[in-house]
Amino acid sequence: MRDFNLQLLSLFEMQYNVKNYHCVHFVIDAARQLIGQDYSKSFIGLTASLNDSIQTSRQTVIRNKHIKEPTHGCIVLMTSLTGNNHVGLFYCGKVLHLNESGTQYLSLNSMKCLYTRFRYYEPLTDL
Repeated sequence: MRDFNLQLLSLFEMQYNVKNYHCVHFVIDAARQLIGQDYSKSFIGLTASLNDSIQTSRQTVIRNKHIKEPTHGCIVLMTSLTGNNHVGLFYCGKVLHLNESGTQYLSLNSMKCLYTRFRYYEPLTDL
């Protein structure tokens, strides 16, 4: 349990940067650190600057298996009230994600005030 807490806490030290370290980088690092999986192949083409790379979620949709309900370790693709896409990791019943405010670990219910659409994807780690 102590290792779990240390791993999770270390992710709260991550700093958001629109060009160099955004939500996609964070999900890749969080999956690697918390569940020992490499999700980088799930986000091919989406690790550049957010201005360039995450205009659409199409590549993420193509590379991963859509699931109806969130499961531990799945990718959560969210659409904000303004239509922007954002991604997080469903971990232990909550969504772990990074935005301009920093790392957040929130229930899906509490995130519904910021995001209008949630899609869940099982990452394909053996592409």
